[in-house]
Amino acid sequence: MNREKVLAAVVIVAILGLAFNYYTQHYQGGEIYEAANHAFGLLTKGFNVTITVETVEGKTVTGTLLSVQGSTINIISDGKVLSVGGPSATKEDLRARLIKVDHHGKVYVYELPPRLGEMSGIIDNITVDAYSERFSGIIYIEGEISPIQLGMLKYRADYLSYGSVTINQVSGNGAVISTNMVPIEFLKEYLGDYRVYLYGTLSVNSEERNLPLKIIEVRTG
Repeated sequence: MNREKVLAAVVIVAILGLAFNYYTQHYQGGEIYEAANHAFGLLTKGFNVTITVETVEGKTVTGTLLSVQGSTINIISDGKVLSVGGPSATKEDLRARLIKVDHHGKVYVYELPPRLGEMSGIIDNITVDAYSERFSGIIYIEGEISPIQLGMLKYRADYLSYGSVTINQVSGNGAVISTNMVPIEFLKEYLGDYRVYLYGTLSVNSEERNLPLKIIEVRTG
């Protein structure tokens, strides 16, 4: 086999590999219920979902799926929350002619045993090459932390991602919070300098298993 044929074979294999790990589903604007249900199903499994909208005006907008409310799809695009409706929508920000729902890889759900230390160091140790990593569990925070700081984390998780934070206790000596599917970068941003004790599960949307932790479940799209 000559060099050109070998190169062609390598290119074909690479393209097929991308095809197997990158999934796109197209919907007409009138099929927004179907698009919303499919996208939300992926989101609840832990996938990082990208929505591309071609509007009836001919504009193309791409964003990360945030939430779904009935037939309305909410995305974050360029730092702004935008609502997407069907072609006849009157209240949403975008009227869709075509909707594309994209996701990658699989979701590996790991058991995260108890860890004690500075939050930034803990996060660095579990950060891998992934489309998203989300933590669900309990976090004990040592030292004085203001309700405002925790409120900012809660707002970011509850309203700017598919996740939630419950503030269980706050005192002069620390705080206890519960998290559900909170992006780990949020935890590092708001709690990075605090000494914490945490445990729970880590949902990692990636192409392969890449953490030396016990796997609870592997989810596909």
